[in-house]
Amino acid sequence: MKSMQRILLRLLSLSGFTLTIVQIIFHLRGQKLCFNDSCSLVEGYLNLDPLAVNTAGALFFLTIFVFSLFPRPGKGYTGLLLDLLITCGLVAEGLLVSIQIFIAHAFCSYCLIICTIILLTGLVYKLRIFGAGLILALVVIAFFSVIKLPFAGNVSLNSGTYAVKTCSSPVSTAYLIFSENCPHCRKVLKSLHGCISCEIHFNPVSKIDKKLLPGLLPIEDYRPEINIMALKLFGINSVPVIIERTESGFGIIKGDRAILKYINEKCFCGRNKALLPAPAVGQDLLAPADDGVCSMEQECR
Repeated sequence: MKSMQRILLRLLSLSGFTLTIVQIIFHLRGQKLCFNDSCSLVEGYLNLDPLAVNTAGALFFLTIFVFSLFPRPGKGYTGLLLDLLITCGLVAEGLLVSIQIFIAHAFCSYCLIICTIILLTGLVYKLRIFGAGLILALVVIAFFSVIKLPFAGNVSLNSGTYAVKTCSSPVSTAYLIFSENCPHCRKVLKSLHGCISCEIHFNPVSKIDKKLLPGLLPIEDYRPEINIMALKLFGINSVPVIIERTESGFGIIKGDRAILKYINEKCFCGRNKALLPAPAVGQDLLAPADDGVCSMEQECR
């Protein structure tokens, strides 16, 4: 291996290792190194702890970096291990890209950056290994493109509910879809700390810290990706959103101002005033106000 190849291999592996370590630190702090909420959606389809996945990624890049320090990293047993490691990395990325394209229908920015680093690592290391790994990755992607994936189980908004706040005789049932990192959502969550006469289901778009909703009993097997799917079905790309059950269907309220008005006029104890008329059968009620929201694609401050 030429000296320039070795330098590039070290730089790429060190970059990948640093990025995964930063992601691990963010995860331990209850945050994510991602530029949109699609990362949470993609994670929802993996029955693996994100901490374990990123730890494996960090070890992957660290191993490559350490091997690149050897006098002849591409020869002997070291070379065989590197060949296998980089090939497996490319195949794993093929699987993750397939999930994003054919299942989640959304792209995780952090995942794509890691994928790019692994592709460049294979390209710098050995063209033969890069070619073999890329072909295997494309086979995985092609396989996912032709199979029909059944939607498992009976899926509803209840499947995405983290916790429920209710009373003995609720006047209404509503699902609050929100993001932990959205300031408009936090404003709505704060308003629900008191006594309410509605049954409120808290449906986050990603796994949340239990400290965010103290006093509520969390449902351990809730699925945040269901809530993102629900928003997509209604053509909504922002949070917070209230989806209220009505006699004739669902009512949809967007933005913190409209939601706070709904809570104030309908859900506080002792009040039972309908904020909005029930929609006609087969129609959705969409509040005209579109302010006070956080986009699902961009960071909101």
